[in-house]
Amino acid sequence: MAVESGRKLKQLDVGGLRINFYEDGSGADLVLLHGMFGDYLDWEPVLELLARRFHVVASDLPGFGESGKPDVAYTSEFFVGSLDGFFSALGLKEIILAGNSFGGQIAMLYALRYPEKVSQLVLVDSGGFRGVPEAERAMARTILSRENLLAMPAPMIPLIFSKVFVKESAEKERYLAKQTAKLKTADYPEYVRAVVQSIELSMATNLLEDLPKIKCPVLLLSGKEDSVVPPEQAEEAARRLPHATLEMMEGCGHMPQMEEPEEFARRVAGHIFKKR
Repeated sequence: MAVESGRKLKQLDVGGLRINFYEDGSGADLVLLHGMFGDYLDWEPVLELLARRFHVVASDLPGFGESGKPDVAYTSEFFVGSLDGFFSALGLKEIILAGNSFGGQIAMLYALRYPEKVSQLVLVDSGGFRGVPEAERAMARTILSRENLLAMPAPMIPLIFSKVFVKESAEKERYLAKQTAKLKTADYPEYVRAVVQSIELSMATNLLEDLPKIKCPVLLLSGKEDSVVPPEQAEEAARRLPHATLEMMEGCGHMPQMEEPEEFARRVAGHIFKKR
């Protein structure tokens, strides 16, 4: 285990795939899945707060962060299968599974495949609640193409990523600096390969019709000023989920865990204990 600035980092080989993750705390198993272009640090401001109440595991998804980036098809089956192997290796059986944005889509896909292993879902500004029009898909494929991402100049990073926040903060600056630093990592081409496929998967994953199949308690937590996934999408999801609680966070965009970490941790912990 490597320890850096209080962060408890580990790596695990799961069927030949390296998974990088943070682990701390005790109690109920709370697993955190980051969004597109992210890694476990997307949860950094709330990790210690949540670890006071739960056994927290925040992983880099395959293809992201310091996890392995194999040359494979990044399909729903790949992500769900990799996570199941990872959870099994850690001995996790009754998981409270939380996901932000793309991580929310993966969390729902996992819960649909292994409902007996998920006790609760926490979906934070989650994707997957609408069909993406073909014109919008085509635009995304052009703007976020492999060629464009590989040639990304550093000044473009704030233009692309600032929209996930609604206010200036040290967390926002650290996030932008992290995204800029990725441009120079040795495995950046492999990361881009994974991201391009993951974007395609995200756009193709509309789970609205499957939501009634999710029987566990679900907390839908949405930044009220999210311009990436507008709150109306969470409202529609809440109408379809059998056991949903919808909460809006004022003054937050697409990553409320970064903009209001203490409030975020309070709401998540309150909901989890109320439903247990």
